[in-house]
Amino acid sequence: MKIVVVGDRDMINGFQLAGIKDSYEAEDPWKMKEILNEIKYMKDVAIVIISRRMAREIRDYINEWKKEKGIYPIILEIPDKKEVEVEDPMRSLVKRAIGIDILKR
Repeated sequence: MKIVVVGDRDMINGFQLAGIKDSYEAEDPWKMKEILNEIKYMKDVAIVIISRRMAREIRDYINEWKKEKGIYPIILEIPDKKEVEVEDPMRSLVKRAIGIDILKR
């Protein structure tokens, strides 16, 4: 079983440095959808890593895939270089103090 990465050139390069050989370049969500359609029928894929930013644009397709294929292969959406996650320090203090995130968006 193998891990496959679909994303922009920088994302692919990072995962190739980590040892993942199977990667496909997609600079836009529609190209990603085409590539995912090919990967969908591969029998030896366990995990598909994709850009969360591009996945938002093809959410309906990903949801249909999950319905059709079940939980396997696992689709893992990760942030890319254009999507920076920064947690508000006040939010984390409130969450830590009372144990839940009351400021959930």
